[in-house]
Amino acid sequence: MESMVFLPCNYDFSATDIFVALGYWVCDHWPVNRFLHAPPRGGAPLPPSPGLSFTPASDTTAELGESPFWCPLEGCLWWVDIAGRRLLRTDPASGATAAWPTPEEPGFVVLTGPGAPAVGMESGIFAFSPGTARFTRILPLEAPGTRFNDATVDAAGRLWAATMDITVTRPLGALYRFGPEGPERLLDGLSTPNGLAVDAGLTRLWLSDSHPSQRHVWTLPLTGAAPGPRRPFATLAGPDGRPDGAAIDSAGDYWIAGVDGGALHVFAPDGTHRARHATPSATPTKPAFAGGRLFLTAKHGPLAAAALAAPVPPLPYWKPAA
Repeated sequence: MESMVFLPCNYDFSATDIFVALGYWVCDHWPVNRFLHAPPRGGAPLPPSPGLSFTPASDTTAELGESPFWCPLEGCLWWVDIAGRRLLRTDPASGATAAWPTPEEPGFVVLTGPGAPAVGMESGIFAFSPGTARFTRILPLEAPGTRFNDATVDAAGRLWAATMDITVTRPLGALYRFGPEGPERLLDGLSTPNGLAVDAGLTRLWLSDSHPSQRHVWTLPLTGAAPGPRRPFATLAGPDGRPDGAAIDSAGDYWIAGVDGGALHVFAPDGTHRARHATPSATPTKPAFAGGRLFLTAKHGPLAAAALAAPVPPLPYWKPAA
Protein backbone atom coordinates (compact mmCIF):
# COMPACT_ATOMS: atom_id res chain seq x y z
CA MET A 1 0.00 0.00 0.00
CA GLU A 2 2.80 2.42 0.73
CA SER A 3 3.94 2.28 -2.90
CA MET A 4 0.63 3.66 -4.17
CA VAL A 5 0.36 7.24 -5.51
CA PHE A 6 -2.14 9.35 -3.63
CA LEU A 7 -3.89 12.13 -5.56
CA PRO A 8 -5.84 15.07 -4.07
CA CYS A 9 -9.34 13.75 -3.47
CA ASN A 10 -11.08 17.06 -4.22
CA TYR A 11 -9.01 18.24 -7.16
CA ASP A 12 -10.88 18.57 -10.50
CA PHE A 13 -8.63 17.31 -13.28
CA SER A 14 -9.03 18.71 -16.80
CA ALA A 15 -7.04 18.51 -20.02
CA THR A 16 -5.21 21.64 -18.91
CA ASP A 17 -4.30 20.04 -15.57
CA ILE A 18 -2.90 16.99 -17.35
CA PHE A 19 -0.84 19.19 -19.66
CA VAL A 20 0.54 21.13 -16.69
CA ALA A 21 1.41 17.90 -14.88
CA LEU A 22 3.30 16.68 -17.96
CA GLY A 23 5.09 20.02 -18.08
CA TYR A 24 6.18 19.66 -14.47
CA TRP A 25 7.51 16.15 -15.24
CA VAL A 26 9.53 17.56 -18.14
CA CYS A 27 10.89 20.35 -15.91
CA ASP A 28 12.13 17.81 -13.38
CA HIS A 29 13.49 15.27 -15.87
CA TRP A 30 14.64 17.29 -18.93
CA PRO A 31 16.94 20.10 -17.70
CA VAL A 32 17.03 22.02 -21.00
CA ASN A 33 13.29 22.70 -20.67
CA ARG A 34 12.38 24.89 -17.70
CA PHE A 35 9.52 26.73 -19.38
CA LEU A 36 7.35 26.43 -16.26
CA HIS A 37 10.04 27.91 -14.05
CA ALA A 38 8.87 31.26 -12.73
CA PRO A 39 10.49 34.34 -14.30
CA PRO A 40 13.19 35.18 -15.07
CA ARG A 41 12.23 33.14 -18.13
CA GLY A 42 14.90 31.09 -19.81
CA GLY A 43 16.18 29.11 -16.83
CA ALA A 44 18.86 31.42 -15.37
CA PRO A 45 18.32 32.39 -11.72
CA LEU A 46 18.30 36.05 -10.80
CA PRO A 47 21.54 37.42 -9.37
CA PRO A 48 21.40 38.49 -5.70
CA SER A 49 19.39 41.68 -5.19
CA PRO A 50 20.59 44.60 -3.05
CA GLY A 51 18.51 46.07 -0.27
CA LEU A 52 18.44 43.56 2.59
CA SER A 53 21.22 43.30 5.15
CA PHE A 54 20.65 40.52 7.68
CA THR A 55 22.01 40.45 11.23
CA PRO A 56 21.53 37.83 14.00
CA ALA A 57 18.39 38.48 16.05
CA SER A 58 18.65 35.78 18.72
CA ASP A 59 21.17 34.25 21.08
CA THR A 60 19.76 30.83 20.19
CA THR A 61 20.44 28.58 17.19
CA ALA A 62 17.74 26.14 16.13
CA GLU A 63 18.12 22.68 14.64
CA LEU A 64 15.17 23.47 12.38
CA GLY A 65 13.83 26.95 13.02
CA GLU A 66 10.40 27.66 11.54
CA SER A 67 7.15 29.61 11.70
CA PRO A 68 8.17 33.10 12.95
CA PHE A 69 5.15 35.05 14.24
CA TRP A 70 5.46 38.65 15.47
CA CYS A 71 3.47 40.01 18.41
CA PRO A 72 3.38 43.83 18.19
CA LEU A 73 1.99 44.30 21.71
CA GLU A 74 4.69 42.14 23.28
CA GLY A 75 7.39 43.38 20.92
CA CYS A 76 8.69 39.85 20.51
CA LEU A 77 8.84 37.04 17.99
CA TRP A 78 7.46 33.56 18.58
CA TRP A 79 8.88 30.64 16.57
CA VAL A 80 9.52 26.90 16.81
CA ASP A 81 12.45 24.52 16.56
CA ILE A 82 10.89 21.48 14.88
CA ALA A 83 13.77 19.01 15.23
CA GLY A 84 14.73 20.37 18.66
CA ARG A 85 11.11 20.16 19.90
CA ARG A 86 11.04 23.66 21.35
CA LEU A 87 8.75 26.67 21.40
CA LEU A 88 10.77 29.90 21.35
CA ARG A 89 10.14 33.56 22.13
CA THR A 90 12.76 36.15 21.18
CA ASP A 91 13.13 39.77 22.28
CA PRO A 92 14.88 41.34 19.26
CA ALA A 93 16.02 44.34 21.32
CA SER A 94 18.34 42.14 23.36
CA GLY A 95 18.40 38.89 21.43
CA ALA A 96 17.35 37.04 24.59
CA THR A 97 15.32 33.94 23.78
CA ALA A 98 13.12 31.93 26.11
CA ALA A 99 12.58 28.28 25.21
CA TRP A 100 10.10 25.65 26.32
CA PRO A 101 10.20 21.93 25.41
CA THR A 102 7.18 20.72 23.46
CA PRO A 103 5.52 17.34 24.12
CA GLU A 104 5.55 16.50 20.41
CA GLU A 105 7.32 17.68 17.28
CA PRO A 106 5.97 21.18 16.55
CA GLY A 107 5.33 22.45 13.04
CA PHE A 108 4.01 25.98 13.53
CA VAL A 109 3.08 28.61 16.06
CA VAL A 110 0.48 31.37 15.68
CA LEU A 111 -0.99 33.71 18.26
CA THR A 112 -4.59 34.01 19.42
CA GLY A 113 -3.69 37.18 21.34
CA PRO A 114 -0.72 38.81 23.09
CA GLY A 115 1.28 36.10 24.85
CA ALA A 116 -1.22 33.43 23.77
CA PRO A 117 0.46 31.05 21.32
CA ALA A 118 -1.19 28.08 19.63
CA VAL A 119 1.18 25.38 18.41
CA GLY A 120 0.46 22.78 15.73
CA MET A 121 2.02 19.42 16.57
CA GLU A 122 1.52 15.71 15.85
CA SER A 123 -1.78 15.05 17.59
CA GLY A 124 -3.39 18.45 17.15
CA ILE A 125 -3.18 22.15 17.95
CA PHE A 126 -2.18 23.08 21.49
CA ALA A 127 -2.68 26.29 23.43
CA PHE A 128 0.33 27.27 25.52
CA SER A 129 0.45 29.21 28.77
CA PRO A 130 3.83 30.88 29.34
CA GLY A 131 2.98 31.38 33.01
CA THR A 132 2.51 27.68 33.73
CA ALA A 133 4.58 26.30 30.81
CA ARG A 134 1.63 24.02 30.08
CA PHE A 135 0.36 22.83 26.69
CA THR A 136 -3.34 22.05 26.33
CA ARG A 137 -4.73 20.42 23.20
CA ILE A 138 -7.60 22.47 21.83
CA LEU A 139 -8.08 20.77 18.43
CA PRO A 140 -7.24 17.12 17.71
CA LEU A 141 -5.57 15.83 14.57
CA GLU A 142 -6.78 12.31 13.85
CA ALA A 143 -4.11 11.36 11.32
CA PRO A 144 -1.47 9.02 12.80
CA GLY A 145 1.97 9.31 11.26
CA THR A 146 1.54 12.96 10.31
CA ARG A 147 2.12 16.32 11.98
CA PHE A 148 1.24 19.93 11.31
CA ASN A 149 3.81 21.79 9.25
CA ASP A 150 3.21 25.25 7.78
CA ALA A 151 0.45 27.73 8.68
CA THR A 152 -0.76 31.27 8.15
CA VAL A 153 -3.58 33.51 9.39
CA ASP A 154 -5.65 35.55 6.93
CA ALA A 155 -7.14 39.01 7.34
CA ALA A 156 -10.41 37.50 8.58
CA GLY A 157 -8.61 35.76 11.45
CA ARG A 158 -8.90 32.28 9.96
CA LEU A 159 -6.06 29.77 10.37
CA TRP A 160 -4.83 27.90 7.31
CA ALA A 161 -2.62 24.95 8.23
CA ALA A 162 -1.15 21.96 6.43
CA THR A 163 0.03 18.56 7.61
CA MET A 164 2.72 16.21 6.31
CA ASP A 165 4.02 12.67 6.69
CA ILE A 166 6.52 12.60 9.56
CA THR A 167 8.80 10.28 7.58
CA VAL A 168 8.68 12.65 4.56
CA THR A 169 8.24 9.64 2.26
CA ARG A 170 4.48 9.53 1.53
CA PRO A 171 2.06 12.17 0.19
CA LEU A 172 -0.15 12.07 3.27
CA GLY A 173 -0.33 15.83 3.79
CA ALA A 174 -3.59 17.75 3.89
CA LEU A 175 -4.68 21.38 3.91
CA TYR A 176 -7.07 22.60 6.62
CA ARG A 177 -8.90 25.83 7.35
CA PHE A 178 -9.95 26.73 10.90
CA GLY A 179 -12.53 29.50 11.05
CA PRO A 180 -15.84 30.27 12.73
CA GLU A 181 -17.35 27.17 11.07
CA GLY A 182 -14.77 24.92 12.73
CA PRO A 183 -12.16 22.69 11.06
CA GLU A 184 -12.45 22.10 7.30
CA ARG A 185 -10.29 19.60 5.40
CA LEU A 186 -9.83 21.10 1.95
CA LEU A 187 -7.09 19.24 0.07
CA ASP A 188 -5.24 15.94 0.28
CA GLY A 189 -2.26 14.22 -1.34
CA LEU A 190 0.43 16.76 -0.38
CA SER A 191 4.04 15.77 0.31
CA THR A 192 5.71 18.64 2.21
CA PRO A 193 3.20 21.52 2.11
CA ASN A 194 4.62 24.96 2.77
CA GLY A 195 4.40 28.51 1.43
CA LEU A 196 0.95 29.24 2.88
CA ALA A 197 -0.14 32.86 2.48
CA VAL A 198 -3.40 34.68 1.74
CA ASP A 199 -3.67 38.08 0.07
CA ALA A 200 -5.22 41.00 1.93
CA GLY A 201 -8.37 40.88 -0.18
CA LEU A 202 -8.96 37.20 0.66
CA THR A 203 -9.07 36.33 -3.05
CA ARG A 204 -6.07 33.97 -3.39
CA LEU A 205 -4.25 31.36 -1.34
CA TRP A 206 -0.61 30.50 -2.04
CA LEU A 207 0.62 26.97 -1.37
CA SER A 208 3.97 25.33 -2.09
CA ASP A 209 5.35 21.81 -1.83
CA SER A 210 9.02 21.80 -0.87
CA HIS A 211 9.55 18.06 -1.28
CA PRO A 212 12.48 17.42 -3.68
CA SER A 213 10.09 15.65 -6.06
CA GLN A 214 7.77 18.69 -6.20
CA ARG A 215 9.33 22.18 -5.67
CA HIS A 216 6.24 23.96 -7.01
CA VAL A 217 4.18 26.96 -5.86
CA TRP A 218 0.48 27.21 -6.70
CA THR A 219 -2.31 29.68 -6.11
CA LEU A 220 -5.90 28.72 -5.34
CA PRO A 221 -8.81 31.12 -5.91
CA LEU A 222 -10.91 31.86 -2.83
CA THR A 223 -14.03 33.09 -4.58
CA GLY A 224 -16.27 30.26 -3.37
CA ALA A 225 -16.99 28.47 -0.15
CA ALA A 226 -13.97 26.22 -0.76
CA PRO A 227 -10.71 27.03 -2.57
CA GLY A 228 -10.74 26.47 -6.32
CA PRO A 229 -8.32 24.31 -8.33
CA ARG A 230 -4.57 24.82 -7.99
CA ARG A 231 -2.95 27.04 -10.62
CA PRO A 232 0.81 26.98 -11.32
CA PHE A 233 2.55 30.09 -9.97
CA ALA A 234 6.28 29.25 -9.81
CA THR A 235 8.76 26.40 -9.66
CA LEU A 236 12.06 26.73 -7.80
CA ALA A 237 14.75 24.51 -9.27
CA GLY A 238 18.49 23.96 -8.88
CA PRO A 239 20.28 26.92 -7.24
CA ASP A 240 16.99 28.64 -6.38
CA GLY A 241 16.43 26.15 -3.55
CA ARG A 242 13.15 24.50 -2.61
CA PRO A 243 10.03 26.62 -1.92
CA ASP A 244 9.59 26.70 1.87
CA GLY A 245 7.78 29.21 4.11
CA ALA A 246 6.37 32.47 2.76
CA ALA A 247 4.73 35.81 3.55
CA ILE A 248 2.97 38.57 1.59
CA ASP A 249 3.92 42.25 1.87
CA SER A 250 1.73 45.36 1.66
CA ALA A 251 2.13 45.57 -2.12
CA GLY A 252 0.89 42.01 -2.54
CA ASP A 253 4.33 40.61 -3.38
CA TYR A 254 4.98 37.02 -2.33
CA TRP A 255 8.23 36.41 -0.38
CA ILE A 256 9.33 32.77 -0.15
CA ALA A 257 12.41 31.14 1.36
CA GLY A 258 14.51 29.03 -1.00
CA VAL A 259 15.75 26.37 1.40
CA ASP A 260 19.06 24.84 0.28
CA GLY A 261 19.43 27.79 -2.08
CA GLY A 262 20.50 30.47 0.40
CA ALA A 263 17.93 32.86 -0.99
CA LEU A 264 14.74 34.74 -0.23
CA HIS A 265 12.72 35.14 -3.43
CA VAL A 266 10.20 37.90 -4.12
CA PHE A 267 7.45 37.38 -6.70
CA ALA A 268 4.89 39.88 -7.95
CA PRO A 269 1.22 38.84 -7.83
CA ASP A 270 1.42 37.88 -11.52
CA GLY A 271 4.42 35.60 -10.90
CA THR A 272 7.15 37.96 -12.08
CA HIS A 273 10.38 37.23 -10.20
CA ARG A 274 11.16 40.63 -8.68
CA ALA A 275 14.17 39.86 -6.47
CA ARG A 276 16.49 37.21 -5.10
CA HIS A 277 17.96 38.22 -1.72
CA ALA A 278 20.97 36.32 -0.39
CA THR A 279 20.43 34.99 3.15
CA PRO A 280 22.91 34.37 6.00
CA SER A 281 22.12 30.65 5.95
CA ALA A 282 22.04 28.31 2.96
CA THR A 283 18.87 26.85 4.46
CA PRO A 284 16.39 29.69 5.16
CA THR A 285 12.94 28.38 6.07
CA LYS A 286 10.39 31.17 6.51
CA PRO A 287 10.14 35.00 6.59
CA ALA A 288 7.84 37.10 8.77
CA PHE A 289 7.09 40.81 8.56
CA ALA A 290 7.13 42.90 11.73
CA GLY A 291 6.55 46.52 10.84
CA GLY A 292 9.88 47.94 9.70
CA ARG A 293 11.71 44.63 10.01
CA LEU A 294 11.73 41.23 8.39
CA PHE A 295 12.64 38.12 10.40
CA LEU A 296 13.92 34.90 8.86
CA THR A 297 14.26 31.45 10.42
CA ALA A 298 16.68 28.79 9.22
CA LYS A 299 17.75 25.20 9.54
CA HIS A 300 20.95 24.85 11.62
CA GLY A 301 21.22 28.62 11.78
CA PRO A 302 20.34 31.66 13.87
CA LEU A 303 17.21 33.75 13.69
CA ALA A 304 18.06 36.69 11.42
CA ALA A 305 16.54 40.14 10.90
CA ALA A 306 16.76 42.85 8.26
CA ALA A 307 15.44 46.40 8.04
CA LEU A 308 12.76 47.09 5.41
CA ALA A 309 12.50 50.16 3.23
CA ALA A 310 8.76 50.39 4.02
CA PRO A 311 6.93 48.89 7.01
CA VAL A 312 4.77 45.79 6.52
CA PRO A 313 2.20 44.83 9.18
CA PRO A 314 2.50 41.41 10.81
CA LEU A 315 -0.05 38.63 10.52
CA PRO A 316 -3.22 39.09 12.59
CA TYR A 317 -4.18 36.92 15.53
CA TRP A 318 -6.05 33.69 14.90
CA LYS A 319 -9.69 33.75 16.02
CA PRO A 320 -10.57 30.14 16.95
CA ALA A 321 -14.15 28.99 16.76
CA ALA A 322 -15.97 29.40 20.08
